[in-house]
Amino acid sequence: MTMDYNYYNDEPKPYALYVHGMGSGAKSGTKSSLGHYLDGYEWLSPELPVEPAEAMAILDDYVKVFEPKLIVGTSLGGLYVLYLDAPEAVKVAVNATYNIETTLRKIGYGKHKFHCEREDGATEYTIDEPLVKRYMAVRNERESKKSAKMIGFFSTDDELVGKEPAKKNAAALESLGYEICWCDKFGHRLNQPAAKVLGKIITGE
Repeated sequence: MTMDYNYYNDEPKPYALYVHGMGSGAKSGTKSSLGHYLDGYEWLSPELPVEPAEAMAILDDYVKVFEPKLIVGTSLGGLYVLYLDAPEAVKVAVNATYNIETTLRKIGYGKHKFHCEREDGATEYTIDEPLVKRYMAVRNERESKKSAKMIGFFSTDDELVGKEPAKKNAAALESLGYEICWCDKFGHRLNQPAAKVLGKIITGE
């Protein structure tokens, strides 16, 4: 893997891990938006399968190998972030779908298209009740892991999840020790204006 180096001291950049949502992939533009405003990191973004146990296994390995200092997950990725064991990292869950069953049932059972080109070539995925229950099992069976700083970043107008379910998701994260921040600059998917706000929150500017 090619390393980026700081111009002034030739020290390698710390790693940051971006965890994409269910309908996305490693080529998500969200990683680029985050990297633009948080360019002091070398960003990693593994492509995750729809199966939650397999996705968590990949993420556990990434955290163990790369020891990222910043972990940002959006939507379903925000749920995964809660369970990653990275005590020294800043963990950020963006529009985390903690009540995953509510969101998936709202999206609807059946086939859905991915939002971006996937490295594995897949163009669609399927939601059904057994899959919903497997996601619930991840939430119910895994323990939320504490880290150096934990932020829940939520949209005030999440068109996918809905305002009231978003409030319930935020309340769940707050009960786990996350600092909750609300932003009116985006919907469900993190865009550049919201990434800019999030970058300032993370860096303390």
